Amino acid sequence: MSNTIKQLARLSELKKIGFLTPSSNSALEPVTAAMTGQISNRVSTHYSRVPVRSLTLGNDDIGQFKTDTMVESAALLGHAKLDAILWNGTSGSWTGKGLEADQEIVEQIQHATGIPASTTSLAQLEAFRHYGIKHYGLAVPYVEEPTNKIVETYGKEGIKAVKTARLELTENVVIGNVPFDRIRQLLRDADSPDAECIVVACTNLPATVVVDEMEAELGKPIFDSIAVTLWKALQMTSIDTPLHGWGKLLRDDPVLAQLEPVMASLREATGASRTTLRIDVPAHNCHVDTVCAESVAKGIPPLKLNSSLNQRSLATVQWLERNHKPLVQDDCANAEFKPPQALMDIYGVKAQMLIGMQSKDGNTMGWISVHNVGSTRQWRDTDVAALESAAQQVQSVLQKSGWASFGS
Repeated sequence: MSNTIKQLARLSELKKIGFLTPSSNSALEPVTAAMTGQISNRVSTHYSRVPVRSLTLGNDDIGQFKTDTMVESAALLGHAKLDAILWNGTSGSWTGKGLEADQEIVEQIQHATGIPASTTSLAQLEAFRHYGIKHYGLAVPYVEEPTNKIVETYGKEGIKAVKTARLELTENVVIGNVPFDRIRQLLRDADSPDAECIVVACTNLPATVVVDEMEAELGKPIFDSIAVTLWKALQMTSIDTPLHGWGKLLRDDPVLAQLEPVMASLREATGASRTTLRIDVPAHNCHVDTVCAESVAKGIPPLKLNSSLNQRSLATVQWLERNHKPLVQDDCANAEFKPPQALMDIYGVKAQMLIGMQSKDGNTMGWISVHNVGSTRQWRDTDVAALESAAQQVQSVLQKSGWASFGS
């Protein structure tokens, strides 16, 4: 599924992104590497460190983030002739210097290197504005004083923290090793009915790893600083490929955004528990082993979070590839071509319909699934018609966008 650097003729084909990293940060590099693994044939990341040990409002700690120090570190990255340089740290939001300090860092880096620059805090502000968010829940590993400064910084921009949750930590090495279960609870604690999103303001708290599952649980976007910084970096280097498994921010794509309503309308028309779309469009990082669009009824777990099965090896998918017509199964357990056992045992699917979509060369490039959970059911002719209509809509979107061409 993943792309590989071995596909390239030379490394100059890659967009090269540089990150300035707090010296005690142990999270952002492995997490960023994991996120960009899906597009390793398009982008590479490079790092330079600045001395940072602890995170309080003491003079010594605030003094760690001097502009001159940042510029010296950025200059080393500049030797590599990168395409963008970003301060991968949130100091501008909590040291009390404000976003003006980050703007100064950006200007000085650009002056010293001639390379476009940005910072995590400026990227977060841009994400707020991109989604029109005015109210958020704040999750941080810090103690009270830096937390209050973050609230104040974004408050000056007209964006209000309606709830905060913190871990009361000051040592950056400790922050980088917080257990994921503790991070999950921190996100829950930061949530509020009034919060349009959750913000994780720290590039050493590896909340990125749990963002996708926690967005599904909480039902709202989670803007994690590590992911937010990469999001901005990809914008700066004109890489618009959706990344799957890391939350809404990195997955959002104009074409995929048109497909989600198609899945929702199909689920509503059939009264189903879940509808999913899987497609193979490698140029846009879409593969059939990962769900690229989905709609689920309340209480039904999404399949977007699970890409463990080899989909093309399944008996149902092979049937679609042979027959080029809808597969209708009123009782999955007793079907001639059984769905995967995990789909029935773990996800409780008792009945399903599938339809494939054939490219111009006759290959099945993707398919739509409609699931009924909890009980068998007899699918009606109107349900099949709704499935066929959804497939036509998907094909129309993909064709108009230039993502794919289909046979007659």
